[in-house]
Amino acid sequence: MADETQIKQFLQDVKNADIIDFVPTDKNRRTRLSIGLSTYDQEELVRSLKVEEYYSGPSNDKDTSRTGMIWVFKHNYQGHMLYIKLKEKIFVEGTTVIRCLSCHIDYM
Repeated sequence: MADETQIKQFLQDVKNADIIDFVPTDKNRRTRLSIGLSTYDQEELVRSLKVEEYYSGPSNDKDTSRTGMIWVFKHNYQGHMLYIKLKEKIFVEGTTVIRCLSCHIDYM
């Protein structure tokens, strides 16, 4: 469990990232289509997450071949609770990238 300072720092990294890279999973795509969330809206939503929406992390990636920690947030979007799983920033050829592994309706 992260403290408020760690969460704020992570969210600052997200807000300032050059790219938010959304993993194109079927679950993410179906959610976007079913609730009318454009890719632009989705990126703005992720960039504007708040400390209060923090759920868990940082935690290790379940895929042990990948480095970086995972953070989870839950955001209410127009009456739909969204489960948002983000990976710590990486640098790719001088560009700051945050990977969004999940951005779908929270089925739990």
